[in-house]
Amino acid sequence: GGRTGGTSWSDPSGNLWLFGGIGNGSGSASGYLNDLWKFSTSSGMWTWVNGTNTFNQPGDYGTKGTAAASNVPNPRLGSNSWTDASGNFWLFGGQGYSNGAAGSLNDLWRFSPDSEMWTWVSGSSTINQSGVYGSKGVAAASNVPGARRSGTSWTDPSGNLWLFGGQGFG
Repeated sequence: GGRTGGTSWSDPSGNLWLFGGIGNGSGSASGYLNDLWKFSTSSGMWTWVNGTNTFNQPGDYGTKGTAAASNVPNPRLGSNSWTDASGNFWLFGGQGYSNGAAGSLNDLWRFSPDSEMWTWVSGSSTINQSGVYGSKGVAAASNVPGARRSGTSWTDPSGNLWLFGGQGFG
């Protein structure tokens, strides 16, 4: 359905992928979406791959670090995304819907086009979480950016993600 604020990427085979946003699911009413679609540039056809077909449906986080067919991120818009050297798609934060309320997210997800499964990697499963900054310049397992939407991100030649700004929580 029509939407704004979705996240998209292309895979090594040239297929186009689209996740979420705010707009129409299978009905005429609109809200936050968590549907994942693939558009085959060779066949010219869309495939609904994952997520729900209605708006404001909760995600399923499963177990952190474990891919599962039932895993799906909460619906959202304005998230950051990138692909890694293996062709996996990464999704961070955004303005989303969780436990019956809208707010900012700080969850990090990885989607494997090969297995067509999501893995919850980091962050919280609830909205409006503050960041854990630790010591500047020192990586730590407990560090996590605050919930946000509409930040800017990029990857460097080594595959590291860089995240800057956005609207949300410090």
